[in-house]
Amino acid sequence: MTWLWFTIGAFATYYTARTIAEEHGPFGVFDRLRQRWNAGYLGAGIRCIVCVSAYTALVWAGLMAILGLYDISLLPLVWFGLAGASVKISEFWRR
Repeated sequence: MTWLWFTIGAFATYYTARTIAEEHGPFGVFDRLRQRWNAGYLGAGIRCIVCVSAYTALVWAGLMAILGLYDISLLPLVWFGLAGASVKISEFWRR
């Protein structure tokens, strides 16, 4: 995997996580989802960009592995790397 693909994956993870955790989404779908899961563990997890980044990073890392951008044995490393990069991007933009 090149640095360019990792950077694209990190920004895709960030945008997906931010959309789910904070934006309305298309036709307000994510807003309704957050309202429906308001209480409990799921409600806290869907509003936390760090939590959502971990979930969406797994999806993006899996997609990148399916496309053959890296060896599947590196999935955990890429997964946590994308999640961490997404959180750092989020922290940078909140300043």
